[in-house]
Amino acid sequence: MSGGDGRRDGLTDGWVRAGLLAAVVIGAFAEVGTPHRHYGWLVNAFALAAVGVVGAAAALGSEAAAPPARQRDRPERGPRPDATAPVCRFVAAPAVSTAQPGRPRPFLRERPTDLSVPRFGEGARAQGYPWLLPERTVQNGIAADEARVGALTIRAASVVGPGHRCGQPAEPRQDSYRIGRSPDSRYAIVAVADGLSSAAWSDIGATAASSQAVTLLREQIEAVGFDRLDVKALYGRVAESIAAHAAGRGVGTSHLATVLITAVIAEPDANGVARAWVGWLGDSSAWTLDPRVPLWQFSAGEAKDRAAAVVSNEVAGRLPDTPHLAVDGYVTLAAGAALALVTDGIGDAWADRAGNVNEYFANAWRSPVPATRFTADVGFDAPQCLDDRTAVVVWNGSGT
Repeated sequence: MSGGDGRRDGLTDGWVRAGLLAAVVIGAFAEVGTPHRHYGWLVNAFALAAVGVVGAAAALGSEAAAPPARQRDRPERGPRPDATAPVCRFVAAPAVSTAQPGRPRPFLRERPTDLSVPRFGEGARAQGYPWLLPERTVQNGIAADEARVGALTIRAASVVGPGHRCGQPAEPRQDSYRIGRSPDSRYAIVAVADGLSSAAWSDIGATAASSQAVTLLREQIEAVGFDRLDVKALYGRVAESIAAHAAGRGVGTSHLATVLITAVIAEPDANGVARAWVGWLGDSSAWTLDPRVPLWQFSAGEAKDRAAAVVSNEVAGRLPDTPHLAVDGYVTLAAGAALALVTDGIGDAWADRAGNVNEYFANAWRSPVPATRFTADVGFDAPQCLDDRTAVVVWNGSGT
C-alpha cells in the first residue's frame, strides 16, 4: 500500500513543477516580446534569468524525489521477513546484564566435539569445557613422542585431564614422562611420574623425577648391567634431586610430592623374547598385552582395592619422602607383545571391568599407531575420568 501512495505523490509533484515552469516561460517570453520605454534590456535579462532558475529548481526537485520513490518500491519486490522470527539467537549461555557484565564462564559443549577422541558412554561433562591456562608458566598441556630403539617400538603421550584444564584457576599437567636409551641402543628406558594433586608444585616434582630417573638408569646400566639394577639406590637419588628442587624454591618437600614408575626393556633374545625390569612407588602401573588376547593385563604397580565399597586414591608411598618403599620386578614380553606404563588416569579406567575401555585400548594398540592417533586415544572421553592421562607403550618388535 505504501508503494502506491508514494508513486501518486511523486506524479502529482511532477505535474505541479511542470506547470510552474511552463507559466514562467510563457510570462518571460511575453515580457521579452513587449516593448519597454526605459531599461528594456534589463527587464529581458531578469526574465530569462527567472526561466533558468525555475527550470533548474524543477530538475533538481525531480532528482531529489526519485531515490525515495525507488527506495519505497524495494520492499515490495521480495517477501517481507516474519517480524516474529529472530534472525540470530545465541542459546548456549544465559543472558548477562549489560549494567554489570558477569565474568566469562565455560559452558558445556562450547567447543566443537572432537570426533578423533574415543568416547565411552555419555562421556564427561568437563570434556566439553574450554581449555584454560594456569596462572603460572607450566609445562605444555600435551606431550607426545614416537621412537624406535633397536627392535623395540615406542609411543608416548601425556594429556592434561579434563578436570584440571577447565577449573578456575586451571591446574597444570601434573603427569610427566621421559623416554631414553642406552648408548648402544640395546635397552629402552622409560619413566612415568604422576604429581599428587594435593601438592602445589607437584608438576615440578614429577618432571624432576621422570627426567632424573632416565638419566640415573642409563648410568646404572653402564655401571652394573641390566640384571643388577638397584631400585632402592635409584629412587633414593631421585628423591634427593626432588628435595633439592624444593629447597631451591624455598618450600617443603611435600609440595613437590609425586609417584614414579620406571622400566628398562632389553633387546629381544634369539627366540624373540624381551625381558623388562620395572620399578615403582605409588599408584602408577605397568600392563602387558598379548596380541592374541584383547585385554591389557595388570603386571606391576600399586593396585587399588576395587572390591572395597569406596575405591581410595590414598598413596602408600611417594617421592621424595619415602623412597625406601620402592619395589621392582621383571616381566617377559613375547614377540609382538607390549608393555605399557600408565598413570592412574588411564590405569583406573583399564582396571574397571564394568566398562569396555580396556578392551578398546587392547584392540587400538595391538600394534603401534602414529603418535597423533596415540595422543588422541590418551585424550579419551569417559564418565568420571577427569585426571591427567599418561601412557608410554613399548612393543617387542613392530607389533604386527
